[in-house]
Amino acid sequence: MGTVAEIVDAGRLRTALAEVRSDSSGLYRKSWVVVGHVNNDPLLIDVVQSDTSPDASLEGLQGQLRDDQVMYCLLRLTTTFDVSTTVKFVYIHWVGDKVPFAKKGRFGVVSGSIEQHFSPYHLVVETGSIEDLAENILIQRLEESSGTRNKVVEGSIEGRQERGFTAHAVKKQEKGSVRSVAPAGVVVETTQELQDAIADVRRDDQPSNWVLAGFEAGDVKRPLVVIAVGTGGIEEIKAHLDDNQVMYALYRTTDVYDEIQTVKFVYLYWIGERVKPLTKGKVSAYSGPVEKIFSPAHITMLFSNKHDIREEVIKDKVNFSANCCLTLDEA
Repeated sequence: MGTVAEIVDAGRLRTALAEVRSDSSGLYRKSWVVVGHVNNDPLLIDVVQSDTSPDASLEGLQGQLRDDQVMYCLLRLTTTFDVSTTVKFVYIHWVGDKVPFAKKGRFGVVSGSIEQHFSPYHLVVETGSIEDLAENILIQRLEESSGTRNKVVEGSIEGRQERGFTAHAVKKQEKGSVRSVAPAGVVVETTQELQDAIADVRRDDQPSNWVLAGFEAGDVKRPLVVIAVGTGGIEEIKAHLDDNQVMYALYRTTDVYDEIQTVKFVYLYWIGERVKPLTKGKVSAYSGPVEKIFSPAHITMLFSNKHDIREEVIKDKVNFSANCCLTLDEA
């Protein structure tokens, strides 16, 4: 038996995944796609159902899951951090409670080849229980994975840029069927140079407003290192992005609300268009721990194409995120 599952309609799956990630149908919605095995063949998968409409619901996804099936899903959720709301993606590996033990083994052999089609994502959930897919549980896991229980304190920056942080301990991962993206006990090492560069981006008395990093030699077993730092904007960051690499950046910008200018931090997750699928899957397993290193941030943005990275796009998302959250708080 082979170890790689084939997709019946690869174009349909690519389109469904792209629509889940797209902001065109509304930035904050619970869109999803569910994939299953065709005729219980472990080597053949296809899209079962998807909903990328503004009215998409978590209940709709749950209704597609079968107790006697092995299925795979990508779910789009939002988490509130500070006065901003951030889009997050959850990869769900569903193994129904009634799936026979022998079948679990056969389907488990190909699960790695399937998972890589869903990357990047912020959290992996492996379960056969609908209870594990409750929204409050997923949000809690996302917050624990990204470390966003730290809070960015806003304030006026007239004459200066104020930044404050209130630290909160990140809860330990509880035992159960839900796990973080990262392998158990994984630690992502960083160089002192990178730690200092991130701190400088957050400081008022330093000129740098962005830092770009990546795994040394592209190997997740090596430390995260500084690739470049700068004092310019997004165009300056783009000049250093490599289509063959996975990279991470922290970008400092500002937003104006009610005539008050405030500092915002943007976490950029770059996966080049020419990155190999195997590499994508391997690096995605470390996305949670890496994001913690760059947290706290007001929004997270994932890119694979340089043409999509524009200052106005980032500004709009920062502004929309803050205004959306404020509107909800005032309601």
